[in-house]
Amino acid sequence: MSSNVFDEMPASGVFRDESALSPEFLPDVLPGREKQIEQLAMALRPFASGRKASSVLIFGPPGTGKTSSAKYVLQQFKEYAQRVHVAYVNCWQHYTQQSVLAEAARLVGLVVPRRGLATDEVRTDLLQFIQKNDIRLVLVLDEADRLFHKKEEALLYDVSRSPVPIVVVAITNTPDVFEKLDSRVRSSLSLQPLDFPRYSPLELKSILRDRLPKAFKMGACPEEAVALCAAYSAKTGGDARVALDVLWKSGKAAERRGALKVTPDDVRAAMAEHDALNASVKKRMAGALEGEQSILAALEAGPKYSGDLQKELDVAERTLRRYLEQLADKRLVTIEEEQNVDGPGKRRLVRKV
Repeated sequence: MSSNVFDEMPASGVFRDESALSPEFLPDVLPGREKQIEQLAMALRPFASGRKASSVLIFGPPGTGKTSSAKYVLQQFKEYAQRVHVAYVNCWQHYTQQSVLAEAARLVGLVVPRRGLATDEVRTDLLQFIQKNDIRLVLVLDEADRLFHKKEEALLYDVSRSPVPIVVVAITNTPDVFEKLDSRVRSSLSLQPLDFPRYSPLELKSILRDRLPKAFKMGACPEEAVALCAAYSAKTGGDARVALDVLWKSGKAAERRGALKVTPDDVRAAMAEHDALNASVKKRMAGALEGEQSILAALEAGPKYSGDLQKELDVAERTLRRYLEQLADKRLVTIEEEQNVDGPGKRRLVRKV
């Protein structure tokens, strides 16, 4: 009788909790973002005492701590101000006015049907609920530029003229789209810009070092490994998610060896894997047809639903489907099928690899 393949796998003596290296993990401190955290807290503080507060536009490249910093501040803000409710809405998942408002309603404790109510009805129910329960609402719109792509930015106009206390925290990689807002809306929202620049090598090192005690067993990841991961990430654009991913892959390389410590060679192997993946993607992109290139260019700003791609590129549905299948075969895109929250049936989310 053959042995179980899992019996042959070496036991890891490296990791304590791998999830601490996940981009979604919210640490106790956020190195390199002390200034931005203080500025966001100062902008929101008047709201806790019943005064008007400026809405905030958080912007910067991917992997610069925008969402983590916002969640960090707002988590503490809820403890500081009991009447304040925070509704965090990701606009890639909820990209219409009706969907955003319904999700915000759900998060403050008001149940509204996902379908069957018009946008005006959902808005009225939400505002009445806020007024009746003496709530002050912080509406966080992550990936807020998605509203502009769907021509749903009227939501910002409605919020700016709301008779109940609502302040917006908009998060985006592309702040230029907010220049399209009507000047009266910009004035009403009073969006205070908050820039999140790329991390420096020292900041990246601090981010990784802070997570070591949570992610690795004591002594399992030496300083040299951290320094190599931080330097690599800084060289490739200062994205903290890249640094975390390379450090995690370094640990997995040590795990495969059954080692008790991450070595520089493990880090170099992880960096080589990351480079090879990027090179493979670039090579496959170079071989893409003109129509496929148009799709890839449209996905540069972020994932899009196939219906949106069809409208943006003005192509037949059958043609788009053929291009997407070819891109998926070349591993240049991933296609995720999900339930349509704004209607019957399912929809396909296309994401560039």
